[in-house]
Amino acid sequence: MQFSFKYYLCAIGTTNVAVGIHTVIYPWIIVGILEGSPSQLGFAQMILLIPNLLFILPAGVISDRLHQGSWLALLYLLYLFPLGFMLFAEVSNKLNIELVIGFGLVFGTITAFAQPARESLLGHSKTKAMHQLVAKTLVVRFIALGFGFLCAGALGNLSLSSLVCLQMSFFAVTAILIRLSQPTQIESTSQARKSRNLYLELVEGMTLFRDDKRLLHLLYIVFATGILPFGAFIVATPILAHQIYHGGAGLLASIQMVFILGVVAANIGVMRKVDTFSNPGRSMIVTFFWRGVLLLVVAWHPSFWLLFPAVFFWGLSSGLAMALGRTIIHDNVALAFRARAVSMYQLSLFGGTPLGAWLCGIAIENFDFRLSLSSIAILTAVLAILAARRSPLWVLTPSTLVNGSLKSS
Repeated sequence: MQFSFKYYLCAIGTTNVAVGIHTVIYPWIIVGILEGSPSQLGFAQMILLIPNLLFILPAGVISDRLHQGSWLALLYLLYLFPLGFMLFAEVSNKLNIELVIGFGLVFGTITAFAQPARESLLGHSKTKAMHQLVAKTLVVRFIALGFGFLCAGALGNLSLSSLVCLQMSFFAVTAILIRLSQPTQIESTSQARKSRNLYLELVEGMTLFRDDKRLLHLLYIVFATGILPFGAFIVATPILAHQIYHGGAGLLASIQMVFILGVVAANIGVMRKVDTFSNPGRSMIVTFFWRGVLLLVVAWHPSFWLLFPAVFFWGLSSGLAMALGRTIIHDNVALAFRARAVSMYQLSLFGGTPLGAWLCGIAIENFDFRLSLSSIAILTAVLAILAARRSPLWVLTPSTLVNGSLKSS
């Protein structure tokens, strides 16, 4: 039996409904229910993402070795344990910031292992237009995230325990769909591969990026995205909704929804694109620049008529960057190395994000919301201009591809 993209796409949808709920209620529990400070929120977001630094590289090696359908299904079932613990704490009135941060650590650890396995599983699709499949998964992912945001935005009408139960249900369904997407008859690796040294395989994955400067600079851009605009976004939006606009979880969910609409719009455009990107590296740098400009608009907490369009176009830039980065990886790394390459890519993003979130929270608490975000925005734009002038990623085109991997200059 062959890999089923249909079941895979359904699994992307169900898991991201659960993740969308998590994205809203996790920070909202900190700032909206437990009345935590900006630095506590930044620390909590950092703890959620720290496991990516520790585990995502070995997770990529493990995913390349194991049958990814069985392994990924197991990981989705493991989400039920931290969520069950959160549910118990909520119904017994024992919820506190320390417990929520501990929950974030376990949740983030499972996610660190799930991400490379999920991304590599897509590589079993038989297609010459990988950018279209990537765009389809991103569209489904973010529509599902948006639905999750809407569910979480109903916090107040729905209890926190009800939302946690809903998350658990979606993760359980995801595990079933993943198993259906890749039956056990498909072998993910050879016995000889399984007997190889894990450290050597990890080094092989790193070598892919060491030997090609354009791929290496892709990691640089992704790392800068994590430490600057993305790190600021996940801390600033809950504070913006709660402390600047004095709204509730519904306002935070609305801001997230508008961002999602931008991401979906970008990837619908990519889905309709027949040919691959002509200058994917250049487009990555341009989207990085625009996120800096849009963050500067958000930093001055404008009226809603300007805030929501800025967030929409921020989502548009982010959605295009997601499609560009993942397409470059899928098109230029052999399937046998795909999970390790994805883990390096994810490490670059989530390597910067925890530090960026923590520093952004500290800056807002000790200085000023407007000054902190404006500084991050200006630095983002300046780095993008430098990358346009100096980075070999700027000249990356399909004509530089040789035998499925990037040819170094």
